[in-house]
Amino acid sequence: MSYMNSSKTEEDDATLLDNIIIPSRPTILLKIQKAQADKDGVNLVEIAELIAQDIGLSAAVLKTINSAYYGLADKVTSIRQAVFLLGMNRIYILVAALSLRKIAETSACLDLDLFWDHSVEIASSSVFIAQHLDNINTDDAQLFGLFHDCGKVLLAQQFDGYQETLKTAAGIEDSLINIERLRHGTDHSLVGALLSHAWCLPTSITLAIRHHHTITAFREGVLSDEVLTLLAVNFLAESLTNHNNDYNYNEWSIHGDEFMETLKITENDVTNLRSEWQAKQPLS
Repeated sequence: MSYMNSSKTEEDDATLLDNIIIPSRPTILLKIQKAQADKDGVNLVEIAELIAQDIGLSAAVLKTINSAYYGLADKVTSIRQAVFLLGMNRIYILVAALSLRKIAETSACLDLDLFWDHSVEIASSSVFIAQHLDNINTDDAQLFGLFHDCGKVLLAQQFDGYQETLKTAAGIEDSLINIERLRHGTDHSLVGALLSHAWCLPTSITLAIRHHHTITAFREGVLSDEVLTLLAVNFLAESLTNHNNDYNYNEWSIHGDEFMETLKITENDVTNLRSEWQAKQPLS
């Protein structure tokens, strides 16, 4: 049995998930992943042509490359130029993120703005953390930040009262995972990991999604250092961006010492990161 299913038997999990629909991998994401795996190398011209066929994706690519983050002197209007400037890894993350957002838009009982703002903010702060620490892949940190709660989208599609579950969990001591299993028979970390696996995201991302509420994973010695680092970065990102809303689950305040040990940082490092992150935020 894989560690992904260690909390219950595979048969039990299969029964719980009978009514959960896992969306198939989007065609554009499949084509980009195949291009990445091509032993002859990625053909960015072909990728640009694929993106140009999707109006929404084309607009997102141009919006991204022309954002203040990249600080280009001249506005980019060509998809091909944008793809070459962004590079394959940026394009891959952008396509995966937009594919997730499209699914989220069909979840009528999910607060889309709150979900997406949270995901983007965690992804952004995770990149910030990764850039300041050693040996952390910023692309993986960003992708995990975007997808860590993706299972909530699928639960919201299946269960009309799921948004109320989030509100309930935000106001009591019990964990969201326990409340989800009590109310819906499964939880967003498991469902999210299944989506990640179906979409062929990196194995480290899938495992991190599966265990992003499993604090005991830091003591059990089963997950790799790579996955534990992604988890610790995510918990720190949650702490840096903590808001009083339905996504307010701040494990850092309780288990911060374990996470700091994984990241090989001190409380002083965290204080400095927090101050620098806050200084970067626009005034409300």
